[in-house]
Amino acid sequence: MTSTHQRHQISSSTPPRDLPNVFDPITTREFTRIGIKDGQRVLDVGARAGSLTRHLAGLVGSSGRVVAVDSNAKLLDPTAIVHVYERDLRHGLQLPAEAAPFDLINARCALAPLANRTDLLDEMMSLLKPGGWLVLGDIVYSRMWVHRAPSPEDAELLATVVHRVLDVLASQGVDLHWGDRAASLLLHAGMNHVHARTTARTWTGGGPGCQLYADNVHQLADQLLVDGATEEDLDRFAELMADPMVVLRSYQFTSTIAQAPAH
Repeated sequence: MTSTHQRHQISSSTPPRDLPNVFDPITTREFTRIGIKDGQRVLDVGARAGSLTRHLAGLVGSSGRVVAVDSNAKLLDPTAIVHVYERDLRHGLQLPAEAAPFDLINARCALAPLANRTDLLDEMMSLLKPGGWLVLGDIVYSRMWVHRAPSPEDAELLATVVHRVLDVLASQGVDLHWGDRAASLLLHAGMNHVHARTTARTWTGGGPGCQLYADNVHQLADQLLVDGATEEDLDRFAELMADPMVVLRSYQFTSTIAQAPAH
């Protein structure tokens, strides 16, 4: 069991270790649908630890370029293909003119936490080549369903803690309906071939999805305690996330793609 001291040492800025395992397959399927080609130039906004950056580098090949941008670039490795920029996204991308335009821009869980999310989306669209693609991905608010738990009390605890996580994120300025609104914004901006897909699946205790839940609770522990959770609640939640008896619904994740008009 993780001690209170250990738990509170985890920084809220640390990327959850299982985020790529859980959400990368959803986003990479969108890349496959679009058909990224050798030699293309792409931008990864909010690249975090770079799992999608590396995937994109493999798709564009040695003649392509991937520009990766994050507010903390320490986990990103520049290469001959990958160009890394550390930027405070609250003030825009601030990319050099020669970096653009792009054949594809990806932004996963990058815009919803930002107050300037709409301005940043407009900036991203302005950086696309005619016919270029935009790929967005965001966790959106949904009701938690617990399909199986050791007891009714555990089921109630699981649902309560996950809802409190979402409430804390919303209180910190994360727009948990941004993913729901993205398609409308892109359509009104004149983008073509706008498609949104929402995914929710079952996660089983001990798997990467439940580990992601556990990581999020670790990172938000201080705020969750203020919000009414107890140390015992959080410790029991961590135990349940490792218990294969537990089956619950995942975060709901919406990916949205759109193509810039061809001029």
